[in-house]
Amino acid sequence: MTSNLSSLSDTELLDAVREKEIERRRAYFEELRLVAEIDARGIAMDRGGHIAVGALLRDIFNLAPLEARRMVAHARALTGSVSPSGARLSPPLPMVADALTDGVIGPEHVEVIRKAAENLPASASAEDRVMAEKILCEAAVSSEPYLVKRLGTEIRHRLDPDGDSPRDKDLERPRNQVDFRETSDGVSGSFDLDTEAGALLTNLLSPLTEPAPTPDGPDPRSASERRGDAFVEILRLAAGSGDGPSEAGEPVTLMVSVTVDDLKAGVGHGLMDGYWNVSVAQIRRMACDARIVPVVLGSHGETLDVGRATRIVPRSIRRALTRRDKGCTFPGCGKKAKWTDAHHVLEWSRGGATALSNLTLLCRRHHRTIHHTDWQIRMVHGKPWFIPPSYVDPNRAPRHNTLHAART
Repeated sequence: MTSNLSSLSDTELLDAVREKEIERRRAYFEELRLVAEIDARGIAMDRGGHIAVGALLRDIFNLAPLEARRMVAHARALTGSVSPSGARLSPPLPMVADALTDGVIGPEHVEVIRKAAENLPASASAEDRVMAEKILCEAAVSSEPYLVKRLGTEIRHRLDPDGDSPRDKDLERPRNQVDFRETSDGVSGSFDLDTEAGALLTNLLSPLTEPAPTPDGPDPRSASERRGDAFVEILRLAAGSGDGPSEAGEPVTLMVSVTVDDLKAGVGHGLMDGYWNVSVAQIRRMACDARIVPVVLGSHGETLDVGRATRIVPRSIRRALTRRDKGCTFPGCGKKAKWTDAHHVLEWSRGGATALSNLTLLCRRHHRTIHHTDWQIRMVHGKPWFIPPSYVDPNRAPRHNTLHAART
């Protein structure tokens, strides 16, 4: 590669960094093979009184103790070890070794899969362990390490479903207060919750506030913004519940008004609940799956159609979607079905049918991604496949979500 990086085109630069990352991962596997051979020969015992391979590596490379121990653990998991009798043992994670050799996963993926395999219950059979490795390895190819870690935790819970005993609740008197005011830009306010309500809120927020990196880099949201987005997700979940509150005989419903010309063109604004301005692009996304009543107006403001919430995604179709997709279908996303919208692959505003063959589940973040970026969806044999932008993959090879494989 030329040393003059400024002469590279954007595509060449992305190809170069991709190639270097693959080389780094392959080189790491070769280094693990060397560490495994040092371990097998007992060289650490013969050099300066070291009692462990990790201690030898620390002295040679000035590694932190944790990093040295991790490297030794990876070498034993991916290249095998030696029994007390001197016999060579097969590696516990051969599929992970193959993936690292191919450069499709990195050391961080190796670590979370190794720990997940270690944490499987003792009752897990050999077949269970092979299947767990396969699922985790496939997920790691298209997912960040923290998502693979969550999938490993779910697999462990599946294999050992006994949970912790429920804890007694405090019996203190509630002191919950919420103060808010409506403005032209939304709602602002504050709240004060008692211990039980506070614990309920923080536990609901926690799984939804993890940083979610974008294709362009780290999550740009602050911690406060992530909590705000998570709070909105909880509100949407409550609004979609069949046990939710009602007003004037109807469940929680938003009335959105927009002209038919703007809706077709995808530009302009509409009114939500009569006075909040929202863009047509946002309305089209909202119309995919929410308790939204679209009021479509003609060019002179006359009402052309007032839809009903049940016309958007009927409960029977929503249940079928949940059964098929099990959660957000965007590659690498682990959000479960209850945190998702039903998205029309061919948009509803452009004539897309509200049918299982034209719907898929997307969490709020990836719903925005599909509506506002170059990611595309294609239905293949009744399942959604995602085509990434060229800056993510020059070949634009279709991808699908493997993280819900354990939820069968």
